[in-house]
Amino acid sequence: MKKLKLLVLGTSFFATTCLAGDGFEIYKKYCSSCHLSEITMEKMKEIENTIKAGKKPPIKAPPFPEVSARIKYFYPNKEDFIKFVVDYITNPSAEKAKCLPMALQKFGVMPPIGKNMTDEEKVAVANWLYDNYNTKWEKFPMGKRGQCKHHHNHEHMHEHRGE
Repeated sequence: MKKLKLLVLGTSFFATTCLAGDGFEIYKKYCSSCHLSEITMEKMKEIENTIKAGKKPPIKAPPFPEVSARIKYFYPNKEDFIKFVVDYITNPSAEKAKCLPMALQKFGVMPPIGKNMTDEEKVAVANWLYDNYNTKWEKFPMGKRGQCKHHHNHEHMHEHRGE
């Protein structure tokens, strides 16, 4: 039984490692119609100001640099990050979402695109999302907001409302 588990883990690792290089191709196939792969901080500020003004954002979903930074804020460990992404893209919900309430309100919950992807594709795009972006959440315009402690004792970002 141990040999079988090792073989499965080894095969899974090999498949994941081989497909990880294809993460960008998988992004282009499934994610790029909504999520930008690159964006400047100046453009991020413009988009945030557009949303704050009550206008429709010029993009369909948060850009991937922001998505990666936000998820890493909650799941800095790569394994936890990948588990979250794989689960979320398959079964997204407002309760699971890690974006700010303003983003959820403007963009809504993403469709379950992961249901059309293989497990290997989901892991590959999650690996690429983790490895490709290094900007910390706090560097984003909306990441500079205050932090609050919830009853779980986890730190979460919240919008600063002049309180």
